[in-house]
Amino acid sequence: MSAEEGMSKDPMRDSLMSNSSDEDFSDEDAENNNTPVVGSFVDNSVDLDLEYDLWQGQFEITKPSGRCGNGHAFYKDIVKTVQMLQQQVGVLAENQVNSDDRFSRVKQDNAAYQARVVMLEEQLREAEMRHEERLAEEQRRNRELVTRIEREKQLTIENYTIKLASVEKEKKAVDDDYRRSKSQLEKLQKEKEALEDRVSEAEFSASALHQENGKLAELSRREKEEIKVERERSAQVIEELRCEIERLRTAEETARKRSPSVDPQTAQTAELQATIRQLREENKNLVEQVEDLQAQLLTSRLEEGRTLVTATNNNSLAAEFEAMTSEELKKSLKDAQEANQHLRSYIDGILLNIVENYPQLLEVKQK
Repeated sequence: MSAEEGMSKDPMRDSLMSNSSDEDFSDEDAENNNTPVVGSFVDNSVDLDLEYDLWQGQFEITKPSGRCGNGHAFYKDIVKTVQMLQQQVGVLAENQVNSDDRFSRVKQDNAAYQARVVMLEEQLREAEMRHEERLAEEQRRNRELVTRIEREKQLTIENYTIKLASVEKEKKAVDDDYRRSKSQLEKLQKEKEALEDRVSEAEFSASALHQENGKLAELSRREKEEIKVERERSAQVIEELRCEIERLRTAEETARKRSPSVDPQTAQTAELQATIRQLREENKNLVEQVEDLQAQLLTSRLEEGRTLVTATNNNSLAAEFEAMTSEELKKSLKDAQEANQHLRSYIDGILLNIVENYPQLLEVKQK
């Protein structure tokens, strides 16, 4: 029997070869699934060791040669080697089973990890998208905030600029007022000093005037007494003169009764009185003539007004309206309005003249 047939009949070798084929198929499945294989390097090294350890004719047993002792020893060595190899194959089979278990576990873990990686990548993409959206929103808010802050800052700067200009203007006005007030204060201080000098002078003058006033009061009292005495004396003289006038008037009347002739001064007085009476008569006649002329003027104005009124009402308005066109009618209406306005102003002037000069004409006479 050859070693090749023995190997084909060996169940351990068949299981090892089937495991190696399953290993190769598992490796191909792993490569097709793009899944990293843990322990594949160990399995491949085991397959290579088996390939190097097993070759055709390795366990070929030939008949012993003429030397029986050497053949028996060689046979024992071969058996021993086969047993050792069987032990190694068993160990390798156990290792292969363990490797398959590890590979299946690693494959399951790898699939779970790959699914988790895909899920984490999706979560990462979603987180990146949310982060980008939040970043864009925050950038937009920051731009709006910066724009608003810049605008508020500009408005604040403008307000403070206006306030600064106003404060500077007020400061300038206050400085001007201060200088003006200072000059006025200096002027008032000078005036105060001058007034104090004048007050001192006035007090001195007042004391002098007080003394002078006492002297004048004494003089006034004396003058009043003298005036009283003089008044009594004058009253006495006036009484004496009145008595003298009465006596002279009585003597004049007595002399006038005694002499029948007319005094020339009395005749001249009578002539003047006659002239005055004549002038009064002439003045009265002139006043009457003026009143007559004013009455005639008033009468003529009234007649003129009546003429204007009657001249307006003589013609038939209906006939005139029928003979006129619309343009002529408008023109006539305008002329009539102007005539009425002129007539009203004329009548108002006459009434005003009557009220000013002859209000008695407007009085109602009682029968």
